[in-house]
Amino acid sequence: MGLRIHFVVDPHGWCCMGLIVFVWLYNIVIIPKIVLFPHYEEGHIPGILIIIFYGISIFCLVALVRASLTDPGRLPENPKIPHAERELWELCNKCNLMRPKRSHHCSRCGHCVRRMDHHCPWISLLFAMSWLS
Repeated sequence: MGLRIHFVVDPHGWCCMGLIVFVWLYNIVIIPKIVLFPHYEEGHIPGILIIIFYGISIFCLVALVRASLTDPGRLPENPKIPHAERELWELCNKCNLMRPKRSHHCSRCGHCVRRMDHHCPWISLLFAMSWLS
């Protein structure tokens, strides 16, 4: 089995992503022109602060992309459960598959997943992970 990345058609998610990109671009372009560069030219702040500012901004974008590409932890259909761990598993009443007790059945995608935030509009906007058949 491999993983495939595909775009998700979600108008609410695209609005959230548009807002995130707008705020990010505003902070990258406008704020430095108004605050950082004038203070740097006057000698009030060192240049390393500008480098740190842009480094943190790029880190935020990388973190968003990594969170969007993270597998939500879809559970396999026929898991091999060790005999010693059987008490930590239960039968899902919606898909009739064995799952760990702390996992949830997602009604949106119809599978049991380990983490339920995989449809969060602020994170999983651009990409969704799906299993190849």
